[in-house]
Amino acid sequence: MTSRIAAIVLAAGQSTRMGEENKLLLTFNDKTMVNYVVEQLVASKVSSIYVVTGNDASAVKSSIQAKVNFVNNPEFFKGLSSSVKAGIESLPEDVDGVMICLGDMPYITSKNYNDLITAFNDKMIIAPTTNGKIGNPLIFARQYFDDFYALNGDKGARKLLKKYPDNIIEVDLNTEAIFHDIDTPEEYEEI
Repeated sequence: MTSRIAAIVLAAGQSTRMGEENKLLLTFNDKTMVNYVVEQLVASKVSSIYVVTGNDASAVKSSIQAKVNFVNNPEFFKGLSSSVKAGIESLPEDVDGVMICLGDMPYITSKNYNDLITAFNDKMIIAPTTNGKIGNPLIFARQYFDDFYALNGDKGARKLLKKYPDNIIEVDLNTEAIFHDIDTPEEYEEI
């Protein structure tokens, strides 16, 4: 039986380090950055995609061409944890795990996502690595979903790695993409 892994794309942030522009709406390979991330997920083996919006919600929604589930996070200003919780609350009962994806990490490919999904275990946390260092996205089995409600502020799901160090399966993806998010105008200029 194939495991059902839902993807949550965190796309609600305020992009404060980018300045005036919402980084998710900047162009990457002739698409908006968030749309490019979503398209890589559509091409992967995820069972469903949930895009959590907040800041610039209507612009983010209209920039995504694929059929996805949108989840509004009215408390997006409270930080990343509020978006993670909103995404988890929206998941159907039949998913076996969730992959937490960042809308500003466009270098991660559908193959990278599939390599992580292939390693899924319904008791573990799947973490991509390169040179022994853990990056994003992480996949959490359903048994960890309740732990997300204890998160607060601008902290994401990485906190759970410290809580369950013996429950992590590391998957060496051998790519810097798992560390490369676009937060500042300088980082955007590099691409």
